Amino acid sequence: MSHYLISEIATKTGLSTDSIRFYEKKGLIQPNFRASNQYRYYAEEALKRLIFIKRCRTLGMSLKEIEHLIKLEQNPEQDCCEVNQMIDRHLLEISNKIKELQIFEQQLMLLRDSCNTPTTIDHCQILKTLESLENT
Repeated sequence: MSHYLISEIATKTGLSTDSIRFYEKKGLIQPNFRASNQYRYYAEEALKRLIFIKRCRTLGMSLKEIEHLIKLEQNPEQDCCEVNQMIDRHLLEISNKIKELQIFEQQLMLLRDSCNTPTTIDHCQILKTLESLENT
């Protein structure tokens, strides 16, 4: 079984040592042992858990959600509908964010279209539109 120093596990996961310490303080990982020099050594299981955490965070999951998923993993025979529901909630959030971004894109395109000719700042239609009280 391999054991890793925090710097080694940081390199393998792409996480900072501060993040690893944070996850350790939250109880999501534990070092297997401390050597006489007080260095913490982590097993392969901690490496796998940190990769799992990083992937979840990349997908926008909160620490609370990750903790819940880890608890669910500890009962491998149970139904996975809670996991599906969590992903469904994230899909809905992402869908809503995409809609919002499309609206922002349209607004910016309209704004950009309002000033198609080179002019001075004093006559810039974009700035005039942004300053207008009518658009609030």
